[in-house]
Amino acid sequence: MGGREEVAAGRAADLSVPVPCRTPRARVLALAAIAGVSSCVGPGSGLVPPLDPDDVDRCPAPGPGVEIGGFAGTGDDTHRIPQRRLVLMGGGREEDVAARLFVEASFAGDIVILRASGSLTSYPEYFIGSLASLTPATVVTVRTSNPEAGADPAVLCRVGRAEAVWLAGGDQWNYLGRWPAALHDSLAAVAQRDRAMGGTSAGAVSLGEGAFDARYGTVTSAEALADPMRSEVSISSPAFAQPELAGVLVDSHFMERSREGRLLAFLARFLADRGEGPVVGVGLDEGVALTLEFGEYHVTSRESGAAWLYEVTGPAELAPGKPLTLAGIRRVRLEGGSVGRWPFTFDGRSDVVGMRVEGGTVRAIASPRETDDFAIP
Repeated sequence: MGGREEVAAGRAADLSVPVPCRTPRARVLALAAIAGVSSCVGPGSGLVPPLDPDDVDRCPAPGPGVEIGGFAGTGDDTHRIPQRRLVLMGGGREEDVAARLFVEASFAGDIVILRASGSLTSYPEYFIGSLASLTPATVVTVRTSNPEAGADPAVLCRVGRAEAVWLAGGDQWNYLGRWPAALHDSLAAVAQRDRAMGGTSAGAVSLGEGAFDARYGTVTSAEALADPMRSEVSISSPAFAQPELAGVLVDSHFMERSREGRLLAFLARFLADRGEGPVVGVGLDEGVALTLEFGEYHVTSRESGAAWLYEVTGPAELAPGKPLTLAGIRRVRLEGGSVGRWPFTFDGRSDVVGMRVEGGTVRAIASPRETDDFAIP
């Protein structure tokens, strides 16, 4: 889970103040108030919502299984030209520098937070109240408490007009396996329109070309290494994978939950499914962010956490009920403040650690070049 999922005890969770139902020319200025934008259309209101997706006030009210809240602003679409920026966080408390970069990438436009559980107001309060030098026009949370309702026109309308979209933490199967294809297509279009995108924990995991989808629940490193073909090691190819993450699979809460072993198992499966390599794994510690833009990466960290990058070329030995054997692994640890070109290159670096997995056991090798000589019989 990501940091804004945990709502403090005693707080009036999901507080929302409805926007009064008025004519389109008499909208309430609500930038400084938390607003649930779901109450202006309904039985007896006398309003029939037009289908124009370019005005938040003309988006339909959400149906069952969808709740919307946050800062609704004036309700007018800002039509900003945002900056394409991708921000990935490893869960736990958000990293403020990267969060600010995400918000500012909207250029004072409309920000939408998508989630399937948790608070409607925590991210709007954080994004609009604590971070940005440019105040966003609107920051709303769209919660699909019934993920199958993700194709609701109210959801698609708001995602379609957003300058920046953030995926909160939670259970990535809700995003990858239960959200309908129409919402997946809308999220894929975020990158196609050069909008900003980001996510934490399950949200970040869902953005790679390959993703551990948690369809059958979570899995530990020991379990994944002992049998990488077990059902819990379920790898998807997200329909809304971000172009910066071609050939990449992301994991979160990385060192805090000892996830190196399972990431290597995921990468072995991803490599086999993809049919060609190399593939790259990104393991993000809690409180760590990886920001990608203009062909460069930037790692920021709240404390001493890091981003862990793995290149896997294989070969891999995968058989049901058998422990993993995997060769051709290189690892780099990127601490906060690290910058460089993206896609990442492992060649020519002095900090590369060579690794391999034999019989389910991960070990470092004396030189990364040894990985070229290790063949699986």
